[in-house]
Amino acid sequence: MSGWVVALVLLMGPRVLAQTQADRLYLSYGLSGGGSLEAGGARIKERRTLELRVPLPPLVLGRTYLLPSVGYETRWMGADVPTVGDDAVDRQFHRIQLGLTVVRPVAPRWLVVGGVMGSTRTDFRSSFDLALDTSWVAFAMASYQFEDTPGLGVTFGVVALWPFDMLPVGPMLSLTYNRGPYVLEVGLPRLTLLRKLGDTVELGLVGALDMQVLRTRFDPELRALNASYLRETQVRVGPTVNVHLGRDLWLSSSVGLSLINDYALLDRQRDSLNVRGLDMGPAPYGRVVLGWRPQRPQAKAKSPRPAP
Repeated sequence: MSGWVVALVLLMGPRVLAQTQADRLYLSYGLSGGGSLEAGGARIKERRTLELRVPLPPLVLGRTYLLPSVGYETRWMGADVPTVGDDAVDRQFHRIQLGLTVVRPVAPRWLVVGGVMGSTRTDFRSSFDLALDTSWVAFAMASYQFEDTPGLGVTFGVVALWPFDMLPVGPMLSLTYNRGPYVLEVGLPRLTLLRKLGDTVELGLVGALDMQVLRTRFDPELRALNASYLRETQVRVGPTVNVHLGRDLWLSSSVGLSLINDYALLDRQRDSLNVRGLDMGPAPYGRVVLGWRPQRPQAKAKSPRPAP
């Protein structure tokens, strides 16, 4: 089950940090509070994340659209451990993500979407291993827009992850509604509920699941347990405010609570070592996003037929 969640987070990661699925380019900065762990008397420091996602120019082949994208993320993490030095467990991780999405309309209100995404992560201090530090996600989906309910759409399909834990392929499903003053996006790993106040302000609630698998350096005691990866799981929820700055630019801010902050040690095959005492508990979080959200195309008015 965790493998499917990781695959969905890798695939939908840009949508997790973007304020809505309509955001194409964004710069995001997030701050999460720290807390104490029972294991080893450690205290997790404040965690910071900076991410940039840039869509590259599309390639159009008839009715088929090729959409490449590139993303970069840096993540600061650390902990105070009584048995080691102050900065011995401070880490800064860098992730580079490249993706290619293929979109093709096949029938009225139907789209077929497929693609692949590669993600590699390093702290530029440990030795880099392509097999251990790189993950791949492939996906195939269909999207349908309901005719009797304008603005309502559903997307479903399958997503595959390599390397995987138990099963290499899992299902995915998301529902979107964007009509009038309301925007609703429901799916894994994200939930968005917004109420538009005119054309410049949006108020609402956002929730997100964020799961990261990080290969890092461990002290000798943990290496003796065959620990190779650290998995961080967060579930965040909080109110949000989006402000239109003009020219399709939006500034979004959100302050809330990270309800789940769990850590797990994984071995070289990414199986959990079942170490207890790595649950930190709730912590506050804040996030600011500057995003580019192109306006939706307006439907052309039909000209009246001439009288016979």
